[in-house]
Amino acid sequence: MAAKILIITGKLVEREELSDIFREGYDVLLASNGEEGRKLLVENGADLDCVFIRADLPGIKGDALIKAAADSGLIRKVPFIVIEGEDDPETPSSWFEMGVMDFAKKPFRAKAIRRRVENLSRITRRQEVSSTKLGAQDETLKKQFKLLSLQSEELKKSRNMLLESLGSIVEYRNLDYSNHIEHVRSFTKILGNRMMEDYPDLGLTKEKIEIYATASMLHDIGKICLPDSVILKPGRLTPEEIELMRSHTTKGCELLEGIKQYIGKEYVAPAFDICRYHHERYDGGGYPDGISGEAIPLCAQIVGIADIYDGLVCERIYKKAIPKSKAFDMISAGECGVFAPRVMEAFRKCREKFEEIADQTGMEFAEDDK
Repeated sequence: MAAKILIITGKLVEREELSDIFREGYDVLLASNGEEGRKLLVENGADLDCVFIRADLPGIKGDALIKAAADSGLIRKVPFIVIEGEDDPETPSSWFEMGVMDFAKKPFRAKAIRRRVENLSRITRRQEVSSTKLGAQDETLKKQFKLLSLQSEELKKSRNMLLESLGSIVEYRNLDYSNHIEHVRSFTKILGNRMMEDYPDLGLTKEKIEIYATASMLHDIGKICLPDSVILKPGRLTPEEIELMRSHTTKGCELLEGIKQYIGKEYVAPAFDICRYHHERYDGGGYPDGISGEAIPLCAQIVGIADIYDGLVCERIYKKAIPKSKAFDMISAGECGVFAPRVMEAFRKCREKFEEIADQTGMEFAEDDK
């Protein structure tokens, strides 16, 4: 059965141009006004593979149709693309927050726009699979909370499992972040142990490093609060979307505030510090607070490098993997932000172990680094 594309625009030339682009391999449905568009949306629903829609529709406006699709949950199952003319105002950010995944600006480029639809349809299908996994994760979380009545070692074990479950939810949201939480946890241990040996004045211990590594699983927990249109966007983020993405640091702390009584007092402070400050940089060039130097908690500095390294060498939905050697050089040269001198020195000494762990965990590297 051919994939279905719904095109909703009052402009005849746009309907004709998009129909020509998708004539081969697609069943193209056309609507010239909001009422026709609403009817076709209701009749076809989740059977649609993509919806192109204009804001200035005759009759029912485009934003009203988008809101209705968001309220019904359809927009999470079918990618919506907003059609923009050359002189149209910029797409409102509220549309992205409702779930619009992309926009198409005239003049249309046939190959690019077909590939964009293919990618968005693939992402949406994977998101449906992810939703099933999220449901299973919710059940796991409920079970983990019940286990909090256990004492001593059993209580500690259940808390670790709870943190792991919370961290895994972020991976299921991101879709391409396979094993990112575990990678960061492993790199945090390696770097922490190196610093413990080289700099005893820092007061690091095996127990403290284990706590940092476990708490690192929550470093991106705030991304649960961000819309799929930003988390799953395959292209470059707008300045507005970048600010929204950066808010995961503070939103994560808000989430932690609500569950801190369940995660164990030894993890609370490191989890908050890591969540809020792992994107801060030694020269003050990070976010969300722009703090610098030793004001950045050590645990956040360690997790910050671990997070960046994994982000570089793994393939993501918006980028290809970077070779390990190049990733190491980029971090060492300060291209990913400035880190404390002692943290950088320890990172350089850990290069071999980082790459060894990366290879063992099946990370997806650029071809010339295998």
